[in-house]
Parts: sequence; structure tokens; C-alpha cells
Amino acid sequence: MVRVWATTAAALLLAVGAAVTTPVAAAATPALQKLTLVIGGRAFFYIVHYIAQDAGFFKEEGLDVDTINVLTGPQQVAAVMGGSADVSPVGLQVVEQAYAKGGDIVAVSTCYNMFPIALVVSTKGIAQTGLSANMPIDEKVRRLHGLKIGITGPGSGTDDMVRALFLNRGLDPDKEVTILPLGTPDNMLAALQNGNATAMSYTSPVTEIAVSKGLGQIIIEPLTGEVPEFRDVPYIVLATSRATLAAKRPLIKAAVRAYTRAIKFVQEDPEAARKLVRPYFSDMSADASVINAAFDKYVHGVPTTPLITPEQVQKTAALLSISKKQKVTVNYADVVDPDLAREARQEILGH
Repeated sequence: MVRVWATTAAALLLAVGAAVTTPVAAAATPALQKLTLVIGGRAFFYIVHYIAQDAGFFKEEGLDVDTINVLTGPQQVAAVMGGSADVSPVGLQVVEQAYAKGGDIVAVSTCYNMFPIALVVSTKGIAQTGLSANMPIDEKVRRLHGLKIGITGPGSGTDDMVRALFLNRGLDPDKEVTILPLGTPDNMLAALQNGNATAMSYTSPVTEIAVSKGLGQIIIEPLTGEVPEFRDVPYIVLATSRATLAAKRPLIKAAVRAYTRAIKFVQEDPEAARKLVRPYFSDMSADASVINAAFDKYVHGVPTTPLITPEQVQKTAALLSISKKQKVTVNYADVVDPDLAREARQEILGH
């Protein structure tokens, strides 16, 4: 009888112990906080985002990131300003343009620091214009006259790139070429193939795929530094609305920390970064050498710090002023809140 009671008492003690310890263990691993992020398709200038996602940095920073894909930068900005997304890695030029129109949006860290959009001209277009990749940039732009150039959509980075090329040289793009909003890269490749377009403005690896398929050649490549107006112009920043930043500052800081950890990861181990990024493009019709070449080209644009500088803001405004044919005036504090990037830089990079 005593033995039975002792056994029962021991069982009760174990049950009480489990009841006490289980909640403590659960509390040690808090639930991940939901963060909605909107991205513009797939591109190598999103390297930092892909690493933050697949190296587990978002989760380690306590975030469950729901990633939504849209076609263009303006759609990304609209999602952030409208509240359907918390943050977006989006073009700094689109952030500045939205602010100039009264939009509630602010950049909190940089993600990609080189202008990555190239111009592919079809075989037919090259024959029509006599273009070659080794011509001086001014001559190349002059010879684009009469081409039909595919972009994703009006106001996008692909559109701004084409317009800036002409406007910086005193030419009116709407009189020089026909600009075709084609949406997706698949539509652009199809238009090059069937002759509906004679050029396309886009990023890797789509530009390399066009070349590998024999559809044309990369004629203008800002990543090489050949286009003066695009030198040292950052391209992608992490942006949010000021309302969201005020309401969800800890979550936004966690996202900036995840991106900063990804920046450090890419700089310290680019080969490991390549392996994480490559599956994002595995379904594209390109062999490994094309994807590897694109990664090797684009990895140089990954920043060494998450902090956006005043000089970068002003260079972007100058480029916007030309592409939009009207003066874009912004102050650093208008479009950048640098505090979270400064904190992440100190905490993760140690400077």
C-alpha cells in the first residue's frame, strides 16, 4: 500500500514538474513575428535578400517573412505606402520619386550599390544600327535611334535607365526610340525572338540568357562603369513607410540586422553565397555557366555596410532629375532614416 502511494506521489511530482517546466521551455523560444515583404521578381541585385532568407538570418532575428512578388518598383512602393507590405527592397530612385510626390516612404538601409540594368540589342537591331559593344557610350546611344526597346513598365528602373541614356545626351527618348512596356522577362525574350522588340532593358541573368539563346548582345552594361551618369549610384535599398517604422520599429530593425548579416556573409564567403543564390534561378533556361557568370558580375555590387550616404542620395536625385525631365530635390533626412543601419553596422560589423 505504501509502495503504491509512493509511486503515485512520484507520478504526481513528475506531472507537476512537467507543468511547471514546459511553459518555461516554450517561453525560451518566442514565436516568430510576421513581416510582409514585397519584392520585384527575381534578380541578382536581390543577393542580400536571398542570403538573409536562405541562410536563416530572418528567423534568427525572430522574423517569419512573407515574401510577395510584383512586377515593378512603383508597385512595390505602392504596397509599402498602402500598408499591404511592411518593407521592400526597392530602387532608391523610386523611393525619392515617391517622396517628391508626397509619398510616405523612407529608406532604412542599402542592399545593392551598383546600377545593374543592361541593354540587350537583338541581332536584327544590331544589323539595323551597326552597333557594337566596344563603341564609346555616346556613339552607342546615338545609334539606338529607331529601335523598339522593351521595359517592364512606366516609371520602373528599366524605363528610367533607357530615358536617362538619351536625356543625358540632349536627346528626347520618345522621339529617338519606341519604349514598349512588356512586363515580365519572358515577354521580353519572346518579343526579341519574334521581332516585336529590337532591344530590351533588364538585369542578369535574363540578359545573359538572351545572349546564350542567340537573340542579341549586351550593348550597354552600366556595371562595367562605361556609363558615367550611373557610376556610384546605389540601386536597391530597404524601404518602409514612416508610419510602419513608428509602429513596428523592432521588427524593421530585425530586418535590417538580417540584411546586415547577409552583407557580412557575402563578403566573407562568396562561394557559400553563390550556392544559396543559385537555386533561385534553377528553373530558368540557362546552364550553370550563365548563372555563375551573372553571380560573379553582380556580387561586386553587394555593399560593405548597410548605411546609405548623403552622396548616394544626391547622385540618385541628379539621375532622376534627368530621366524625369524635372528637378528632383530631396534632403538626406527626407528619404533616409539611418539610425537602424548605424546600429546594425556597429552590432554586427563592429564599426
